[in-house]
Amino acid sequence: MQTLRLSDHLLPEFIESLKAWGTVWAPVERAPAVFDLEVIDDVRRARPDALRTILPFKKLLIAPRFTMLTGSLGEIPEDPGEGRRGRQVFFGAHACDVHALRILDLLHLANFQDPYYLENRRGLMVVGYGCWPDERCFCASLDTSTVDDGFDLFLTPLDGRLLVSVGTSLGDDVVRANPHLFEPATRQDTRDYMERLAARRKAFQLSLDVTDLPYVLELKREDPVWREIGARCLCCGSCSMVCPTCSCFNVLDELVPQGVGQRVRLWDSCLFRDYAVVAGGHNFRADRADRVRNRYYHKQEAFVREFGMPSCVGCGRCIENCPTRINVVEV
Repeated sequence: MQTLRLSDHLLPEFIESLKAWGTVWAPVERAPAVFDLEVIDDVRRARPDALRTILPFKKLLIAPRFTMLTGSLGEIPEDPGEGRRGRQVFFGAHACDVHALRILDLLHLANFQDPYYLENRRGLMVVGYGCWPDERCFCASLDTSTVDDGFDLFLTPLDGRLLVSVGTSLGDDVVRANPHLFEPATRQDTRDYMERLAARRKAFQLSLDVTDLPYVLELKREDPVWREIGARCLCCGSCSMVCPTCSCFNVLDELVPQGVGQRVRLWDSCLFRDYAVVAGGHNFRADRADRVRNRYYHKQEAFVREFGMPSCVGCGRCIENCPTRINVVEV
């Protein structure tokens, strides 16, 4: 892995150069301390120091809502192409985002390939940026606070400059196309990086004991805690929508004016009451407590059983956005 340095004042020019590789998405401050992942034209709006955006990067790979097919009665339906986004650059990915991307790859590509996800994934460039944890981050407990691969370029901020790790041939192409922006890393850069790494490790305020957690959950399947949490949970789906690894979706057929029909795919949540309704009207998880338990068990027990890792990366979005302040670490 090649390591270079980039001066702070050259960062806007670097972001501008990324436009040659696709539509650039970056964190943007929508309101004080509220960040959204948006397409940027003015690179000065980019806020790579943002800790977390409201919606994660998964919207770049599967849009919250898009039309799969459209057509009139008697016609062969056509794909309007809404689900295909072309080449994109995700600038500002954190280590936990890169780990989340691996989880999404397993969900969408391991067994039955999702053609929309696959096409968008192939067109995605990932440019990471080193973050600093707050009181909601528990990625260190899940071993997702650092990352060694899975990105094209990764920028770590140091005093007055950024350390740039080149992870793929695509990242190397970016460097070769902009040689005036980069310099070889020095020994001092390495020392400063190691100091930052040690300080960042100590900065984590929240931790989760995951020792034998899948087995513990199996033993606690009938624990009264699920009723207690079910009584608090509104099943609003906020945690699912902001989670970088939740991937539930629904497919609906709709009629629009002029007798045109369309097949729509949209984000869904296993917390919604109708999610587990099947033909005949039976609901496998009509009770809120069952739906809450199902979400926790999928992430920390079922996913581990199938893929050998949990499907939670400790980003803290669910903690930040729950209206009744249910805290996954406390649970």
